[in-house]
Amino acid sequence: MGEREEATKKFTSRFGISREMTDKEVEDLLTRSWWGSLATVEETGPYSVPVIYGWDGENFYVASRSGRKITNLKANPAVCLTVVEAEGLGEPWYSVVVLGDAELVHGFQGHVTAIRALRGQVGRVGKIRPKDVAAMAAAKVIRISPREITGRIRIG
Repeated sequence: MGEREEATKKFTSRFGISREMTDKEVEDLLTRSWWGSLATVEETGPYSVPVIYGWDGENFYVASRSGRKITNLKANPAVCLTVVEAEGLGEPWYSVVVLGDAELVHGFQGHVTAIRALRGQVGRVGKIRPKDVAAMAAAKVIRISPREITGRIRIG
């Protein structure tokens, strides 16, 4: 993330006022959320699906079955992960957009890192259970290395 300690740039539209989020606000949202939309690129355009993600402060992890998103990222590793949180009828709302490169994780240690990130994201800490290892061994594990992380908050 950049050095956005104080977010002062505000945007006004007919939909209200929004501003850039600080690095701390971005980190807080990424840490407390666990649900996002992952967009991959295919020949005809973007393809986006909801995913549960794990964030270890450096990379994002997603476990998936084989399918369209896996096929897409093998052909083009560019992805966009969007995390949104809204209160009430959407006032305020928080949105973080992660542009990055995705790759499939191979090997036991890579899968253990992903398990820890995913379990920690949803509040499960402690020993990794054999059934977690078995599930991850059967899954396609995606690591997203962020190139850019930005956030915006609607404040009124």
